[in-house]
Amino acid sequence: MRPTLKNVAERAGVSVSTVSYALNDSSNVALAADTRARVRRIAKELGYIPNSVAQSLRSRTSRSVGMLVTKPLTNPRFAAIVQGASAALAAQRTHLAILADPFGGAYLEDYRSGRLDGLVFVGHDDESVPAPFVTAADEEGLPLVALDCGPPGDTIAFSTVDFDYALGAWQMIEHIAGRGFRLVLHVQPEVSSRADRQREQAVLRALAEHPSLSLSVVSTGLTDDMLREFEADPARSGDHARGVAQRVGSAITGMRVPAEDIAVLCSWGADVEAVMSARPVRERGIFVGALAGGTPSPSIWPNLVYSRLPLQKAGAESARLLMQEVNGGPREHLVLEPEPDFP
Repeated sequence: MRPTLKNVAERAGVSVSTVSYALNDSSNVALAADTRARVRRIAKELGYIPNSVAQSLRSRTSRSVGMLVTKPLTNPRFAAIVQGASAALAAQRTHLAILADPFGGAYLEDYRSGRLDGLVFVGHDDESVPAPFVTAADEEGLPLVALDCGPPGDTIAFSTVDFDYALGAWQMIEHIAGRGFRLVLHVQPEVSSRADRQREQAVLRALAEHPSLSLSVVSTGLTDDMLREFEADPARSGDHARGVAQRVGSAITGMRVPAEDIAVLCSWGADVEAVMSARPVRERGIFVGALAGGTPSPSIWPNLVYSRLPLQKAGAESARLLMQEVNGGPREHLVLEPEPDFP
């Protein structure tokens, strides 16, 4: 039979409450060090395992939260966010459940029944928090954090974490101007992305402050429909990457600008590898800057720099804000700055 607190107490010659205090790291009851050590040693010898269900009932918390991710975890962006959240929650001895079908209603029932203490909704581009979760946060007090869903409204009843996409674009143009380039070849997709709209506007504003810089745009040809197809079947993205390399290579070859005056700017980190594989970029050592992290390493490609999004930090901050609300703390609205990787 499974050992109980009573079994441990009888072996140690102490009360059941003393055993409970000795095994509880968060207990404020003062116990002699040798008593605590003896109880824990005997509990280990007997194979005593705390009843997590009973602990949850006493504390009125499940020690589990859900993270609703709208994209496949094969995408490094979302994998990094989950990793950051998982590590932060593990430090608080709280479990993270990755939830599929974020637009389903079952997860609200999990919260109402006590199986989840709260939810983090991970958005992207123009996604917003599903209405049922917004309503539950407002009317039922559901602890909720929205990550990468855009600026919060004036009356929302949950915390938010977002990225300062415009700052990253501005920092990159300032870096390019400071290095004396004359032309920015901006490589960007054709998707309805809030992040790309903010970046594009910031690039234009920054260029207006540097008349010596001119702008040329190269579309990767990626549309919303194509993006959904690639997420469903990543193997299909290979032809697209080769097409991006060809587009960038043709654009550079057709320019009457010395290679040392050209800076290629990638809106998406996913396009960096394709751009770096373009023959003119490789052979002429053309500078490449990206507004999000990519696979190629600047330690291997000295003409490559990144303005990385703090993805793991975003996951960790989302977890922190959620647990803060679970424990009765205030709501917050964070905007995280990019992390430039400039020499």
